[in-house]
Amino acid sequence: MPTTTAKRNILIASSEVWPLAQTGGLAEVAGSLPGALAQLGARPAVIMPAYQTVLDKKPDHFKNTGVSLAVSQGGQTIKGRLLRGELEPGVPVYLVACDQFFDRPGLYGYGGQEFPDNPERFAFFCRAVLAALPSLEHPPDIILANDWQTGLLMPYLIELGLDKPRGVFVIHNMGYLGLVPPEKWPVLDLPDHYNNFDGLEYFGQSSLLKAGLVFSRALVTVSPSYAREAQTPEGGQGLDGAMRHHAHKLTGILNGVDYKVWNPKADRFLPANYCVRSLKGKRLCKAALLAEMGLPSTAVDLPLIGMVSRLTAQKGLSLVAEAAEDIFRTGAALVVLGSGEPVYEEMVRDLAERFPDQCRAFFGYDEALSHRLIAGSDLILVPSMYEPCGLIQLYALKYGSVPIVRAVGGLNDTVRDFAGHNPEGFWDTGFKFSQFQDKALVLAVRRAVDLFAQPADFRALVKAGMKEDFSWNSSAHKYLELFEKVLE
Repeated sequence: MPTTTAKRNILIASSEVWPLAQTGGLAEVAGSLPGALAQLGARPAVIMPAYQTVLDKKPDHFKNTGVSLAVSQGGQTIKGRLLRGELEPGVPVYLVACDQFFDRPGLYGYGGQEFPDNPERFAFFCRAVLAALPSLEHPPDIILANDWQTGLLMPYLIELGLDKPRGVFVIHNMGYLGLVPPEKWPVLDLPDHYNNFDGLEYFGQSSLLKAGLVFSRALVTVSPSYAREAQTPEGGQGLDGAMRHHAHKLTGILNGVDYKVWNPKADRFLPANYCVRSLKGKRLCKAALLAEMGLPSTAVDLPLIGMVSRLTAQKGLSLVAEAAEDIFRTGAALVVLGSGEPVYEEMVRDLAERFPDQCRAFFGYDEALSHRLIAGSDLILVPSMYEPCGLIQLYALKYGSVPIVRAVGGLNDTVRDFAGHNPEGFWDTGFKFSQFQDKALVLAVRRAVDLFAQPADFRALVKAGMKEDFSWNSSAHKYLELFEKVLE
């Protein structure tokens, strides 16, 4: 528990926040952590860019505060404005509006290409956040910054020389370094001594992720296992030395789940609701999903594997492609929902074409379908090369869809590998494999399919997973404890 009863003011800076704008798990964390902090007595607020998609989606939700934000960048002054709405009752959300940078389709890119001015866009956003501080209802004690898009907040706070707010930086994924080529260094508006081996320099470029890593008061990764893995050459993405050097300020805190949104008992997206005491609705969800996918109704008695994923190298799609024939030989069907890099979208499309009776693929972001897919699947596959935390396996557990995961990062921390029948009752919750090899994946799938053929034991494993609690309560307490240490 936090050691003080003071109502701390926490400003969460993020480049995406659910339900306003989302490309991945970062948005879900930034959208659900504030409410959990508020329930524990903190005063959270959120700040993010005013993307075109956000303003188009909720045109009447945000009001102009009348606050003008003038930011110096690369020898010119760029003007923005501050908008205000509510993320949920009592939790303000501020938007930094600047048509030059954010009035365009997409968050970080469009049509499969990153915006070339992303360094300018997010340097402006970080400067604008600090320019907005005097105009916020509650001046923050802590700024909780998230991933490379907000990494510059940490050295900018040092340059301001303020005692408060103090900066805490969260690394959600070290695979995204926020690289800035040397010719763009001036747009960051930092003294040159910040761009060295102990600062932002990264193999001849500058890394905005490293800015947050090095200059924050405290550093968080989104699972304990990832905190260890990020300090190794295999997991550190070239920053393992920096992570080891700053390990004294590093904490691993698991992401939580908002069970108001992810709860099969009350999920508005499902054709039938269910709970751990009665799984009848889950079978109805599976039958409806098979019909929606155009798979035969007789497959309701065969194992159905679901994947909801960004389609990138990190997510292990190459393993699935290599193992496909052996996976489908078990009799299982596979449904994939996601979007990402063209090469991996084509890989998934090829699977659906090669195995038309057992595989379906849907591309894009579809919130309702993701809920239906997780509820209707018997097994959820997460074969990641690395996984800082992972949220899909947490949703799957709650929905009685048994996870098959690679034992890395948060996947390793949140799934207990099935070790056989336990006469004292099931407490295992899924299936894990260690090696990033197709043979290891196939073995895990076979183990899961073999247990599926034993309905009573499989049902016990399902119910053990549904009883797990990964709500935000515990993790939010840990964040507040960390904030108190930083403020001391």
